[in-house]
Amino acid sequence: MTQGPKRRGARTARLGLTLAGLLAAFPAGLAFVEAAPAEKMAQHTPAPPAATPAPADPAGSDPQMTTATYQDWLVRCVAASATAKQCEATQTLQMQAQGQNQGGTIALIALGRLVSDGPLRLVVQLPAGIWLPAGAKLQPGEKAKPLALEFKRCLQGCFAEAELDKGAEQILRGASGAGTLQFEDGARRPVSLPFSLKGLPQALDAALKTR
Repeated sequence: MTQGPKRRGARTARLGLTLAGLLAAFPAGLAFVEAAPAEKMAQHTPAPPAATPAPADPAGSDPQMTTATYQDWLVRCVAASATAKQCEATQTLQMQAQGQNQGGTIALIALGRLVSDGPLRLVVQLPAGIWLPAGAKLQPGEKAKPLALEFKRCLQGCFAEAELDKGAEQILRGASGAGTLQFEDGARRPVSLPFSLKGLPQALDAALKTR
C-alpha cells in the first residue's frame, strides 16, 4: 500500500487505498453516484456491490465491480448496464491516532462522471456530524486556487460536490506533491487533511475513458 504525506498530532491523517475499510465505513457504491440528486440516482445508480468479491458468473460476465491502482489513487468501476460502466478515481483518507498504526476511514475524494458526456464531478464524502454550512475545500497543491464544494445531502455520510470545468480539471492534472482537504468539524474547528496527487492524471484517464 502506497502512503502519502503524514501530519502528526491529534489530527494526523494517513492516506490509504483500503477498499475493505471504505466499504465498512461508507455506503456501498460509487461516491459520485451516491451524491447525485434523487432523480439522477433513479436513472443512473447501479446495483450496490458486495463487500467481498462475488463468485464467478457461469455465463462469463464481468464482475460487478473492478478496481485498479494508480500510485495513490484507486479507480473503481461498476457495471451500469450490460454495455456500459461507471467509473471514478478515488482516494481514501484515514485518521491515525498517536501511537496507533491503524485508523478509521474519515474521508473519500472521488472524481468521475454520471454519464459519459456529462461534466466531471468532484465529490467529497465525510461522516455525519461535521459543520455543513462551511462547506469543504480541496486545495490541489500550495499555489493552486482551492476548489469549493457545497454539501448537498447526508445519508450515512455527508456529500459535498462541485462540477469542474476544463480549467479546473487541468489544474488537478498539473498539480504535484500533496494537496489538502479542508472542512470544519461539529464544533466548528478547522480540519485540514493531506492527500496525495501521485497518480491522479493516470487515474483520471482510466476513469474517464470511453466505456
